[in-house]
Amino acid sequence: MNTSKLTIQRLETTLRSHSDPKIEQDALGSSPSAAVSLLFSIANGEPCVLMIKRAANMRHHSGEWAFPGGKIDDTDESAMAAALRETKEELGISSSEIDIWCGMKPVDTSSGFEVWPYAGRVTDEVQITPEAGEVAEVVNIPVRVFVDDISKRTITIIRNGSRRDMVAYAYEDRIIWGASAWIIANTIDIVMNAA
Repeated sequence: MNTSKLTIQRLETTLRSHSDPKIEQDALGSSPSAAVSLLFSIANGEPCVLMIKRAANMRHHSGEWAFPGGKIDDTDESAMAAALRETKEELGISSSEIDIWCGMKPVDTSSGFEVWPYAGRVTDEVQITPEAGEVAEVVNIPVRVFVDDISKRTITIIRNGSRRDMVAYAYEDRIIWGASAWIIANTIDIVMNAA
């Protein structure tokens, strides 16, 4: 598939125009809910997505590849504020180092959370300091991985006798699946299908 549309400028322009102020109101009205930061950057000359591997001791989704983020607390002013707070806690990245482009519609997790993604860009010179108790690994995954058919997989989950096929992506020795895969698939669809 042609990835020429996926420059960092194209990602920013398309996602900024996708922004919907109603997203914030909906996010704070849902429960239980979480918010994540879908952060783009340039690494090795190409647009990448920053992802974390959740620590093995985490209560929900341990050992899975995810975006920095977590549960929206009562003290958070907004879902976006929750995403930024969690990103600071997990990776040491302050909100001043992140330019949020848009909020997007949520996806549901198998653990019953509604996850509200906020897409944006992290500054090129950002220093990442992972919190060892929450983050096992940090990686910048080239955006082309999420477009290239050779990276796509289907994972089948059977729970309580119900079968569910889910999109997944392979990158080196990593498999990105679940809510994280849906979030990135939705994001790439928005960009690739923009007029």
